[in-house]
Amino acid sequence: MKIHGVFPLIVLSVMTFGIVAVVCADESILPEIHAEVALQSEMYIGDDDTVSGYLVPDDKFVIRHATIEATGQLGTFIEYNMEIGSATCMGPGNQILLMEAGLFIKPFDFLKAGIIKGHIMRGFELYDECVNVITAEKPRFSKTFASCHPTGAVLETDYNFTGTMGIAAQFAYLDGATGTFDEEHDINLGLTFRTPLEGLSVAGFYTDWLQDFEFDGEPDNGSRMGYGLNFDRLNAHLRGEYYIGKGFYSPFGDSIMTSEDLKMNAFYVEGAYAVQTGSDVLPYIQPYVMYQSWDKASNVEGDHIYSYLTAGVSLGLGEYDAKLRIDYEMPLSAPDEEPEEAARLIVRVQGGI
Repeated sequence: MKIHGVFPLIVLSVMTFGIVAVVCADESILPEIHAEVALQSEMYIGDDDTVSGYLVPDDKFVIRHATIEATGQLGTFIEYNMEIGSATCMGPGNQILLMEAGLFIKPFDFLKAGIIKGHIMRGFELYDECVNVITAEKPRFSKTFASCHPTGAVLETDYNFTGTMGIAAQFAYLDGATGTFDEEHDINLGLTFRTPLEGLSVAGFYTDWLQDFEFDGEPDNGSRMGYGLNFDRLNAHLRGEYYIGKGFYSPFGDSIMTSEDLKMNAFYVEGAYAVQTGSDVLPYIQPYVMYQSWDKASNVEGDHIYSYLTAGVSLGLGEYDAKLRIDYEMPLSAPDEEPEEAARLIVRVQGGI
C-alpha cells in the first residue's frame, strides 16, 4: 500500500531530524575533523641529454596535498577514519580521491582489527604521511619498496610497558598492484619498539610480495624487508633505515636477471634540529639534511648505485604547525652510462588544523 501526499514527507523529516538530534546529542560519537593543505613550486636545474633521451622536468606549481579527514568512535568498540582529497603521490594532484579509510573493532585499548585503505607499518619513513616527514619528499626508492595506500585487513596492537617503553605491531593482508588479492598480494608484518631511552625507537618489517612483474599473466614471488632507528627529543631528530628487496621489474632481460630474481637494497640517513626563536610569527627554524643511496640491481654485475643529497630548512609560521619549507635535492652519483639527473628545488607552504 502506498501513501500519497505530504504527510509521509513530514513524518520522514521529523524522524530524520530526531535521529540527527540524538546523534549530535551524543558527543562521544561526533568525529574529529582534520584538514591539511600543501602547495609548492618545483624548479629543476640541469641539462637535457639528447643521446639517452633524458629531459629535465618542467618547472611547475602544484597542489602537493589537500585533504580533509574525519576520525572517531561509534560507541565503545568501533573506531573509524576517512580521508578524502588530492595528492600528487596518488596521481596528477588535481583529482578528488578517497585517500584513506578504516573501520576497526577495538575490544581492548591496545588491540584492534579491521579493514583499511592507507599507510601500512613498514618502519618509520614508509609509514609516515608523505608531507609530514622531515624532508619535502620521501626517499626516491619509497614507492619501489612499498605500494601507496593499499587496501586490506589488518590486526594491530599498541601497548605501553612504562611511560617511555612500549611496542606497536601490525599484521596486514593487502591487495596487489591491480587491486585484487586472488593472484596478487602484499602480506606485511611491521614492528616498532619504543626503548626505555625517551625519544628512541627501533622498527622493522617484512613483506611477502606476489605480483606480475613481467606483465605476462603469471604472478612472481618477491619480498621486502627493512629496519632502522628513530630519535626525536630535545628538538633534535635523527633517523636512518636500511631496505632489502627481491622481485622487481628487470630491465636486463631473462638472460641476465629475471624480475623474480632481481634484488635491490637502499638506505637513507637524516638529521634535523629545530631552533626555537621565541617568536609568535616564526616560532622555530629547522635545518635538515638527508643522504640516500639506492642500488637498483645489487645482484647484477657492475655499478647500479644512485645517490642523492638533500638539504633544506623548515620555518614555522604562526600556529597550527604551518610551515614554509625550502628543500634542495641534488644527485651525487650514478652509473657511468646513465645521464646526470637534474637537481630539484621545492618551495612549499603547508599547514593543517
